[in-house]
Amino acid sequence: MTYADRQAERDSAYSTAYRDWVASLPPAERAELAAGGLSEPDATRHTCTRQHDDATLDRTAAPEPTPDDVAELADEPAPVSPATPTDTTTAADVLASFCARIRSHPNPLLAFDAACFASGLMDVEGLSETALAKRHRVTRAAFSKLVVAWSETFGLPPSRGMRSKRARHAYRQARLTSLAQHHDQAQT
Repeated sequence: MTYADRQAERDSAYSTAYRDWVASLPPAERAELAAGGLSEPDATRHTCTRQHDDATLDRTAAPEPTPDDVAELADEPAPVSPATPTDTTTAADVLASFCARIRSHPNPLLAFDAACFASGLMDVEGLSETALAKRHRVTRAAFSKLVVAWSETFGLPPSRGMRSKRARHAYRQARLTSLAQHHDQAQT
């Protein structure tokens, strides 16, 4: 059961209890609640499935960049685009590229979840790379590799659940050093 499923159950229980409570009130008090717009439960959900929810969009925004992120961005050359970002052909090309990559992947749902994680949408649902990897029966490292590929393909900054480029590079170097030492010990 995912976080969204548990939240839906809680919302349903809350709505039922609230309606029962309102029904138990005398008519005058119910009219007073209705006048204040409180006659119905307020179980608004802020998930990526709710359309046109500004709060969701605000919560999925990337956090303020750290000094390391700013340094990394300064080191990278700015992408050169022949068209302006508002150009509809560019948007159509990006969408077509996205759809083609999803459709051509051997496991489209895995690819889609990785793209959603890279964009930061899965943070709203409370899903981690580990949970998503388990859902798709792949290792966390394999899922992370897909997330990084999506992030680099579309030039997305690391989402909250991702490590920065600098951290990924440092972890990779440490792992390679560890493997080399292990290999050297095995040879002697």
